Amino acid sequence: MLRNFNGKTASKVMIAASLLFGSLAGVAHAADKGSTKNVILMIPDGMGISYLTATRIYKGEELSFERYAKGLMKTYSNDTNITDSAAAGTAMATGYKTNNGVIAVTPDGKRPESILDAARDKGKSTGLVATSRITHATPAVFTAHDPSRGNEVALATEYINNVDVILGGGRDMFLPQAEGGQQPERNLVAEAEAAGYDYITNRSELDDVTSDKVLGLFAMSDMKYDIDRDKVNVPSLSEMTELAVETLSQDQDGFFLMVEGSQIDWAGHANDPTALITDMLAFEAAVDVALEFAKKDKNTLVVVVGDHETGGMNIGNTPGGYKENIEVLKNAKGSSNAVLGTLKEEAQTVGIENAKVVDGSYYVPVRDIVAELDGELTYHAQAFAADVSIGGASFRVDLGDKKIVAGSQTLDADLFIEKGTSYIALDSIAGLIGLQAAVGTTADKPEETTAYLVDVKQVVEPIVGFELTDEDVAYLTSVNWNNNTTLTNEIGTVVSAHALISWGSRNHTGEELPVYAYGAGSGEFVGLIDNIDLPRILSYLMGVDLFDNEESFMEKLEKRRTE
Repeated sequence: MLRNFNGKTASKVMIAASLLFGSLAGVAHAADKGSTKNVILMIPDGMGISYLTATRIYKGEELSFERYAKGLMKTYSNDTNITDSAAAGTAMATGYKTNNGVIAVTPDGKRPESILDAARDKGKSTGLVATSRITHATPAVFTAHDPSRGNEVALATEYINNVDVILGGGRDMFLPQAEGGQQPERNLVAEAEAAGYDYITNRSELDDVTSDKVLGLFAMSDMKYDIDRDKVNVPSLSEMTELAVETLSQDQDGFFLMVEGSQIDWAGHANDPTALITDMLAFEAAVDVALEFAKKDKNTLVVVVGDHETGGMNIGNTPGGYKENIEVLKNAKGSSNAVLGTLKEEAQTVGIENAKVVDGSYYVPVRDIVAELDGELTYHAQAFAADVSIGGASFRVDLGDKKIVAGSQTLDADLFIEKGTSYIALDSIAGLIGLQAAVGTTADKPEETTAYLVDVKQVVEPIVGFELTDEDVAYLTSVNWNNNTTLTNEIGTVVSAHALISWGSRNHTGEELPVYAYGAGSGEFVGLIDNIDLPRILSYLMGVDLFDNEESFMEKLEKRRTE
């Protein structure tokens, strides 16, 4: 339901919006119904104001679409003031509020058509572009319906012949299980080809498209962050957008295209400022493609608006709050995901299911750990000591005096003996061979307890582009390395700390979002709107009649602006 407010409140909102955006000078009257031929809706998933600020600081100038700021959009869902992408997308696509987790199904079970459906039914071409699986929540709400966003196998069956251009990740959702996919039996790729779609899976095939229908699936699951993308074989968001616009614009009746910068949101969830900013820039490049077309075409509306904010990003985390260090991110070569992958690749892994845990520290049998690391151990019973050689490191472990002799150095040994077995601290053995140790555990599966031995600084610093402190290393090795999400998140924490960025959450937040619009009908987005207003405005401008009484709605919207 639309949360109405009176004229006095509306007036205050409009004054605030005018101060914020400078867009109310000479508010245009409502455009004529059906006056906009094409619509390109660009959704930077999870993007809040701080994302824009951080990216602007990084870039050194405004993002290209910021000059087209119009107003703000509310984001709450039917059952909570903090929406998820499914409920937000449902509102933005269909004009109806629903509960979190639901794909285009209302709380009373209705399955409303989307703005994409309405455009298609009026003879316009349609397209969906995303860097997530194309069956993920935001793209899915424009063409599919399901009580659960997780039912992507079912959602995928509603794409072919309902959407003309489909570009993104998620090949597994279209292939049968017999070919490594998720579909029990159906081969949706084969069905698409039979229906006349050009099917492509590689960047090199973008120029080979000749059909007016395209299915491009460039990853088995999700595509990667832009900074981690295989730039030879995988297209960028802007390249996918360019193909979509080129293909759809051949339709003389016009088109509707939704483009999502999906992974901006995921960077927010991971609190990864490097991935966030570089994906924001990749999204900006896609917007530039849309704007370039709109400026030449003169009959295209480009709208840029997120679906919610993610992470509660704050620029500045010093006690005084007056410093930022976003510049440090410019040296990065990869995201937190890239750091995770390289750490796991470079680490020596050792099963330590026989370890003892004392005061939170892991102690491993000396013989076991030496054997696991392909080392050699010679035990001297008389001296109650052992000579150990691992890789290029050699040292003696004095079990009686609890000392370690390595060359000319004599160190205290963190070890103990229990029931005839000598245990040494995992950190100690790692340090002796010039590495750091982390541990990975799996709940209720002690047999999967694993030690990861790696030179953290050597691996991480070339990717993040700055020097780690000893505290950074200690922090990263203190988390559970068997949980990739946890480790990725904490890599983001370290990177954020160096950039002087802080976060309030690893989930969504509930604030309003900026709306940007350029082209035919762009003046209709001035002021504060609700996310369910978005498809109503678009339907009116395109003349596709998704709703009854659209003229009345637009009159009320204009009245709110001028009272």
